[in-house]
Amino acid sequence: MASEKKLFLLTTESSGDLLGSRLLGALKPLVPGLSVRGVGGERLAAEGMHLLRRVSEFNVMGLVEVLSQLSRLRAMFRELVEAVREWQPDVVVLIDAPDFNLRFAKALRGMGIPVVYYVSPQVWAWRKGRAKKIANLVDHMMVLFRFETEIYHRYGLKTTWVGHPLVDELTCDQDRDAFMAANGFDPARPLVALAPGSRRKEVKSLLPTMLAVAQARQDRAQFAVPAAPTVDRAMVDDIMAESGIQVPVLPGQMRALVRHADAAVVASGTATLETGLLGTPMIVGYRLQRLSYALAKRLVQLDNVALVNIVLGKRVVPELIQDAFNCEDILRELDVLLEQPERRRAIEAELARLPEALGGGGAAERAAAVVKDYLI
Repeated sequence: MASEKKLFLLTTESSGDLLGSRLLGALKPLVPGLSVRGVGGERLAAEGMHLLRRVSEFNVMGLVEVLSQLSRLRAMFRELVEAVREWQPDVVVLIDAPDFNLRFAKALRGMGIPVVYYVSPQVWAWRKGRAKKIANLVDHMMVLFRFETEIYHRYGLKTTWVGHPLVDELTCDQDRDAFMAANGFDPARPLVALAPGSRRKEVKSLLPTMLAVAQARQDRAQFAVPAAPTVDRAMVDDIMAESGIQVPVLPGQMRALVRHADAAVVASGTATLETGLLGTPMIVGYRLQRLSYALAKRLVQLDNVALVNIVLGKRVVPELIQDAFNCEDILRELDVLLEQPERRRAIEAELARLPEALGGGGAAERAAAVVKDYLI
């Protein structure tokens, strides 16, 4: 009788729970009878993983909160390291969360257990020296972006480009007419999505400027905000009251709104990839506190900051960062998107390359194939 195959999987974030569940769903048919333990959330539990700890136990925000919970977090860390030592899995898969997971990988050294890391830290953007340290801590890196492979190959780390899971995730079945009717929009007028991000500081920094844009162009277009589930609706309402303009807020409808919008103003981050995969021309913006921006400029040396431009290897959509993210400059770029069909079509043609540039689908299956090789 074949010995039981054992996988220890660890993620401390909700996004990692989703990524891990897709990986595990693709892996189980390849390794029948697989036993899985570790840290995850409801999605991983639904795929049959035995949860030693839950993602929610690691959701601690803010310096004061982290310090107050430090002894508890350290105790859980030691508990999980000991769990790996006692159970002796065939492989450990660590998903994202580098602050926790890289320390965990270091604690596993000397156990003789292969460590696979899924989703590289952004070593290409800042603290590039981390790549060498990571290469000494893990046995195999699975990356979302093709250009990341070269970084780790430089240090002799086995690296596989599995592609980005968003290519498979982004679907929108509702047609435009139905969406417009359901939300009270005029199908004859341009629709612009205003996506200020999912973090409180982002929304407070970007949304007032976005609303000023809506106020200046409300005679030519209609606007809507797809509030993320993590955003406090009362805060959004307060910002609108202070701005003197009310636009529809569509909680949980980011992808539907962006898919059917004629243009979007989007906070820099993964949302730019979502918007690009949905084929919508966009203006990317971001604004940091002045000290943070000054530090970031010293640490980050990139020609482009928007992920959609980085992946496509060129400036496809405009980036308005820091002081450039102002009403006047946004209006200038927005007028181009709404009033110059040739420019619009050129951007849409470039965005059509994005799915292939992100792996063309099948990320979970490729990741599962990598992990399977450590289990057979």
